[in-house]
Amino acid sequence: MSSDSKNLTKEQKAAIVLKAASLDADGKQQLAKEQGVTVKEIENWTRESKPDPVNEDETFTLETSDKFAESVEFGADPDKLNYPRLIFWSTFGTAVITIMVLSIMAIYQYTFTGAGVQQSEASQSYRLNEIQQKDRATLNSFGVVDPEERIYRIPIDSAITLIARESIEE
Repeated sequence: MSSDSKNLTKEQKAAIVLKAASLDADGKQQLAKEQGVTVKEIENWTRESKPDPVNEDETFTLETSDKFAESVEFGADPDKLNYPRLIFWSTFGTAVITIMVLSIMAIYQYTFTGAGVQQSEASQSYRLNEIQQKDRATLNSFGVVDPEERIYRIPIDSAITLIARESIEE
């Protein structure tokens, strides 16, 4: 055999590959050293070599678990869903989201109604103050109530003074 790896024939490479197939890592290193090639080259030749036509009809058996065989047949590992847990968490999540939405709606309604009540109270208070000012102006001024009946209005302070004078004179 030639010591230059480039000058080796296919038969020589095949013979080296056959020898290397039965050896461990140290044996392969020893064989590579004897042949004047590297272990990497021997591994490449092993990958490149075609199977022996005599051994093509060989059959072999592979022992596997049922789960592995089912996965290979299915093409992937089939999912085993835990339906009770899935239903529980879906229901629980839906309930939590529903409660949150209803809470937000209630808070909004409470805030909106509260603002409306405050605005209504402020409006009524303003109107009440306006009416009280108008009544004070009426009580503290002179005016005609009914001209045909000759009914007149005098300020409340003047009316109290007149009533007090009449009661003293009597």
